[in-house]
Amino acid sequence: MEVTEAVKTRRSTRSFDPRVLPTEIMKDIESAILNSPSGSNAQESHFVIVQDEGQIKNMKRFASGLSGNPAAIVVLCSNAKESFIRGGKDSEEVLRFVNLGIAAAYILLTAHSEGIGNCPVRSFHKESIKRILDLPPEIEPELLISLGYADMPPRPKTSKHVEEVISYEHYGKY
Repeated sequence: MEVTEAVKTRRSTRSFDPRVLPTEIMKDIESAILNSPSGSNAQESHFVIVQDEGQIKNMKRFASGLSGNPAAIVVLCSNAKESFIRGGKDSEEVLRFVNLGIAAAYILLTAHSEGIGNCPVRSFHKESIKRILDLPPEIEPELLISLGYADMPPRPKTSKHVEEVISYEHYGKY
């Protein structure tokens, strides 16, 4: 699937069939992570890929936003200290979250282009996820992305009109 088609058709999947994801697809997810850009090339983020069914079940107890039974979860983590060291105050306060957002987009579009349903999730209990994943104190889970084969089509997308979202040259001018 070409990139523009992937951007236009990606939707959140909240219901998955029980199939395991092939190793090749997980390698493509790894590649998306490794090749996503980061401001100042800081590369301060860390990603935990969870595929163990028991570990996923445990995580779901503390993540109300994780729907269905995904085959994998990618946990996108930040490190404020590392961000500061690599990019200064702006990286610590803002850029680390921008970098995670860029990585999330790469993961979501890569998964979708391979026919894998996915859904970004922010509603989870951070401390519980940290304990489950044995994250060190300086590493914070910021976003979960569930992955798996969809067992039903996602809801259709609704969008605002282009003029409500995009301006040219000056705010409100399209």
